[in-house]
Amino acid sequence: MNEGYAEHARPGGWNDPDMLEVGNGGMSKNEYIVHFSLWAISKAPLLIGCDVRNLTKENTEIIGNKEVIQVNQDPPGVQAKKLRRMVSER
Repeated sequence: MNEGYAEHARPGGWNDPDMLEVGNGGMSKNEYIVHFSLWAISKAPLLIGCDVRNLTKENTEIIGNKEVIQVNQDPPGVQAKKLRRMVSER
């Protein structure tokens, strides 16, 4: 749903899909990586939504990924958009 607001993402106005869940439990490492990456390309604020006293080394590496943070914090603030929709044959 956030993609529908992509045109509004820019410095001073960011789309916020909800709470960043990395470190809250309930997801696999790969799911946390995807979750953090989606927040980054959505130009969402990268606010840690867990108790930082309990962060694992693995979760710290995910939220500290400089390349992903750079995507999130590029100066023009352009949010990612879908280029095409995949349609299931079912």
